Amino acid sequence: MAMATSGSFNYGNLNNQPAPGATSIQAANGSAGGNAQSASSAQSMQSNFLTLLTAQLNAQDPLNPMDNSQITSQMAQISQVAGIQSLNQTMQQLVNAQSANQSMMAASMIGKNVLVAGSSLQTPAAGQTTQGGVMLNGPASSVQINVLDKNGNVVATQSIASPVKGMNTFTWDGTDGNGNALPKGNYTFQAKVNQASAGGTTAATAYNTQQVQAVSWVNGAPMLVLPGNAQVSLSSVAQMS
Repeated sequence: MAMATSGSFNYGNLNNQPAPGATSIQAANGSAGGNAQSASSAQSMQSNFLTLLTAQLNAQDPLNPMDNSQITSQMAQISQVAGIQSLNQTMQQLVNAQSANQSMMAASMIGKNVLVAGSSLQTPAAGQTTQGGVMLNGPASSVQINVLDKNGNVVATQSIASPVKGMNTFTWDGTDGNGNALPKGNYTFQAKVNQASAGGTTAATAYNTQQVQAVSWVNGAPMLVLPGNAQVSLSSVAQMS
């Protein structure tokens, strides 16, 4: 019986029976320009594999047939690679879509006031107020807010009588404890926590209001540009108004 042969492929390779003088499937990939190795997608790899497998089936030795279990195993591996790449592409599309949504959201915040970590207070215009906040990591009986001038002197105080765990906001109208308007300038505040119980360890983090000036992108992620060129991420914003 005449048997088809080929000098380009090792058709016994899948049976782990290399034939002397024949070229293996891996080598055939290289001699064909490295299609399987240099392919940019699993679909190309799968196409190349099926082309080689078809040629191998057409030219196999009927006295030494290929092992079906190994063929099935290799086809399953190729299919798995294709599935993983498809999943990766889908996830990348979701990441890109989320990044685009974040960028649009960040751009819409230009000119808005955001509450971010910080202890500075701007003197508000007459009849206006500025907002600050205190983030508590636990319970407290009360929180005292001390407004300080540039020299560290306390110029105004107020209390948050019933604070809760989480964000607690307050407003300041730019006056001292006697209701007199303070000079324009930059002020800071401190939060003094009165613990809910003896030996309490509730801590406070100061937040202040800043106006978003612009949006920048750092490594593809949108960042809000605040006065003084400070930059914060969207996740750093506790409140927007």
